[in-house]
Amino acid sequence: MKDRVAQQQLNELLHQVRENESKLEKFARLEQRLVAAINLIDMLQILLVEFPVDFSLQAVLLVLLDRDGEWKRTLGEDAVQRFAARGLRLCPDFLDAGPDVLPVLRPSLSRFEPKRHGGLFANLATQPGSVAILPLLRQEKLMGQLCLASERGSRFADGDGTLFLERMATFMVLCLQNALYFERLERSSWLDGLTQVNNRRYFDTRLIEAVHFAFRHNQKLSLAIFDLDHFKRVNDKWGHQAGDFVLQQTAQLIRSHLRNSDSFARYGGEEFVALLPGTPQEAAIELARRILQAVADFHFGQTMQLRLTVSIGVAQLGQQLPSDMVVSAQGLVGRADAALYRAKRGGRNRVVGA
Repeated sequence: MKDRVAQQQLNELLHQVRENESKLEKFARLEQRLVAAINLIDMLQILLVEFPVDFSLQAVLLVLLDRDGEWKRTLGEDAVQRFAARGLRLCPDFLDAGPDVLPVLRPSLSRFEPKRHGGLFANLATQPGSVAILPLLRQEKLMGQLCLASERGSRFADGDGTLFLERMATFMVLCLQNALYFERLERSSWLDGLTQVNNRRYFDTRLIEAVHFAFRHNQKLSLAIFDLDHFKRVNDKWGHQAGDFVLQQTAQLIRSHLRNSDSFARYGGEEFVALLPGTPQEAAIELARRILQAVADFHFGQTMQLRLTVSIGVAQLGQQLPSDMVVSAQGLVGRADAALYRAKRGGRNRVVGA
């Protein structure tokens, strides 16, 4: 009898050891994938899509405090909406995250309680059995929390060891922060330092991508080039600081008329460029005319009483599939630039289509 009990205890111990080894292997693979993720989009794909499948979780909720909106700006509106359906919540503070999202400084494991956890996983078809809430701490500051739901009531139980989960949460925080840091560096290398809009390097990269996408999806693509008229006179009369101010205001004015899906950049000097996906040339010209009028009506500074105009050239990507996407992209810019030249030569303050 004693031998049978001892054997049973040994078997249970061996089973627990094997389970722990399996957990360690899964955590190691997860860590490897997170380290290999090259941006935040890939990281969220791992955390919110792959992680629940690999670890047999019913759902994963990732709450990130976004006090200054940096997470949202970095990810972009489309990615935020896409991952919101998978369990991403961005909020200025925990008060905006919902009544069920309460700040915790230590892992909380328990059976599912409808009053306490119901709002966290309200979209699930079936009620979870147990829930783990893990704080995401960076240098003792709470940056969010990770909430895990399991169908098994015994999966996350009060009093269970949390070593694996705490290690995982700590590693996720490091990876998220590092990805955000590198996204900042990448974004800064694509920003024009004066106007804080995208620069020529960004535009050249985005142009090739947009041309590929347009041909692959049989989509219209238009491009507009904007050039401030007689900008040199501003610098000559008011000084270069006034000229910088005008460029900053012009950039913001043009961008305010564009969609989130449009790509906008400072092309060089007093020239700006906008890529307009899904937009035929006729619609792009109408948009350009609205921007033309907005610039003409704008007062650049109360003390200067300065008014300016802009000339705009517009072109549309050809519909015939080219043998070289780069040549096609360069051709699109060339036609828009030629249209801009005709606008300048024709008296300025006008829109000309290719």
